[in-house]
Amino acid sequence: MKPSTLALPLLCLALGAHAQSTEAEFNALLKQRQFDAVEALARQRLQANPQDDLALWAWGRTVAGDPAKRAEVLLRAEACVAARPQSARCQHLLGSLYGAMASSGGMTQAMKLVGKIKEHLSEAVALDPKHFAMRMDLQQFYLQAPGIAGGSVRKARELATSYAAIDAPRSRMLLAAVHLYEKELPEAAAQLAAVQPGRDAELAEDLNDSLANLGFAQLQAPQLDAALKTFQRVVSADPQHAAAWFGQGRVLLEMKRTDEAIASMERALQLNPKLNAHYRLGLAYQAKGDKAKAVSAFQQALARPLSEKAAADARQRLSTLGG
Repeated sequence: MKPSTLALPLLCLALGAHAQSTEAEFNALLKQRQFDAVEALARQRLQANPQDDLALWAWGRTVAGDPAKRAEVLLRAEACVAARPQSARCQHLLGSLYGAMASSGGMTQAMKLVGKIKEHLSEAVALDPKHFAMRMDLQQFYLQAPGIAGGSVRKARELATSYAAIDAPRSRMLLAAVHLYEKELPEAAAQLAAVQPGRDAELAEDLNDSLANLGFAQLQAPQLDAALKTFQRVVSADPQHAAAWFGQGRVLLEMKRTDEAIASMERALQLNPKLNAHYRLGLAYQAKGDKAKAVSAFQQALARPLSEKAAADARQRLSTLGG
């Protein structure tokens, strides 16, 4: 993805003064999804200092879905942990990259890596207990890993409750995540309703992400009216939230509001072209009777990571449509 014209001044400024660039500056580029700009800035800094954990960590947040780049950053992360074992960023990045490998490599690969994932994510939180993203990733490990591999709802809840003394609003978000895992949707909604970000933009952004997760859980329940209200709240607060636009589109499709569903999912893909939304978009266009656009969407869906069930269905629909 090439940086947009809007991002070029940011990139030029960063490359001109890379030694002074901060996590906030990396985050600004990440928020704009200017991943090429993040990589360019990171490489510049790492050339000057191969152990620059901030640059490596920021770059690593862009490569989970790109096996080639992920492999390069993985080698650097392993070297960083070896050279700087007290770096929470290096520990977290390595655990996260192992997690991405486990997710894409099947059960055998996952079982080989699960111990390393837990080790490095746990060490990151121990080194930087105030960092929300690091704590959240460790919590997700505890919620998603099987018990025999170290998963534990109790430990996931402890990560949330122990965070209250550090950051009470985000502690509620972590508690909401546990409630979502337990399918306790009213309890999750209550925790998020208690978070009032006010003028705190970063807290508002984290809250919107948590609300989007709630919306997807409500969609799966299915509680379509509640899900639609949740997604509408997020896109109203943050019109750039691609996942919420996609979630809203999925709800509208379930409600047979096809034209609105298409508009919402197309908006999601405008905001994030890499979003895995083409299969659902294909369903919407097929329901509308637009054969050409349905075929195009299903073909694009099959060119991306897709569940076996969805991939089989997309191929069947393409056969039916003559695509």
